[in-house]
Amino acid sequence: MKIIFLLAAAVLIWWIVRTLRGSSVSAPKPGIKNVVSCEYCDLHIPEDEAFKQNGHSYCCREHAQKDSN
Repeated sequence: MKIIFLLAAAVLIWWIVRTLRGSSVSAPKPGIKNVVSCEYCDLHIPEDEAFKQNGHSYCCREHAQKDSN
């Protein structure tokens, strides 16, 4: 009878620890990104996705090329 009680207690403790550890781990939150606007079409895009040319930001290579002509 003692063995069954100890086994049940061990399973209960394992389940509680697993549940608490799993709930404390959360997905990383995305950081706030700086947003810039395209010099050609004024579309707002994250700065790290922008194409930079001559100190200006563009949403795509085509707009950077068109604005330089």
